[in-house]
Amino acid sequence: MTLEPSDVFQKFQFGRGRNNKGDFGSGVDGMLGLGQGQLSTVSQTASKFNKVFSYCLPEEDSIGSLLFGEKATSQSSSLKFTSLVNGPGTLQESGYYFVNLSDISVGNERLNIPSSVFASPGTIIDSRTVITRLPQRAYSALKAAFKKAMAKYPLSNGRRKKGDILDTCYNLSGRKDVLLPEIVLHFGGGADVRLNGTNIVWGSDESRLCLAFAGNSKSTMNPELTIIGNRQQLSLTVLYDIQGGRIGFRSNGCSP
Repeated sequence: MTLEPSDVFQKFQFGRGRNNKGDFGSGVDGMLGLGQGQLSTVSQTASKFNKVFSYCLPEEDSIGSLLFGEKATSQSSSLKFTSLVNGPGTLQESGYYFVNLSDISVGNERLNIPSSVFASPGTIIDSRTVITRLPQRAYSALKAAFKKAMAKYPLSNGRRKKGDILDTCYNLSGRKDVLLPEIVLHFGGGADVRLNGTNIVWGSDESRLCLAFAGNSKSTMNPELTIIGNRQQLSLTVLYDIQGGRIGFRSNGCSP
């Protein structure tokens, strides 16, 4: 596998999939594994990159980044870090990245969600999942605070499509000065990740813009698992230092 002329990895093991499912869009030939499993890109390049990488997922019409090794580490001075923690049994073995999410704020008010809601079975950072999933107790508190902050805006009357997991939507057509409340994810170690704009709402039509979080249901893989998805990671620099046991965040966009 060649990433750059100076980054060539012999005997790299690729996988081939059959009967693949999921909406990957056109022109996509595969997935880059960034988990902690033995066959992931992170593990197979560890001899050179020391299991360190970072990415910044860009907003539309912007440019993002994916950096490995020293190029990723060079950003560390401007990031706020939280520790990687152990997850339960089979989930830990699957290679997910577990962190300690302690609370959420909407506007300037903490929701004061008990940390135990996020602690069992835990919180993972996942670049593959789109919408952040929360245990129902946490989502109900977030939804209520968001609706309170958005009380002056009309709710959308559009029908939810089958399978649509977003249930808090607004009709913002013709409104130029919409003020969305800032949402802050409070991680252990004082790493506060501030979300606004496209991190918070989802939708292609101003008549139906929805809170880009969802509550887990009984049909979810694990209804108590918290998943921080890629919508909430847009324009964040996220650095994974696996051997150092930490993940760092920077909220200033995808600039170098």
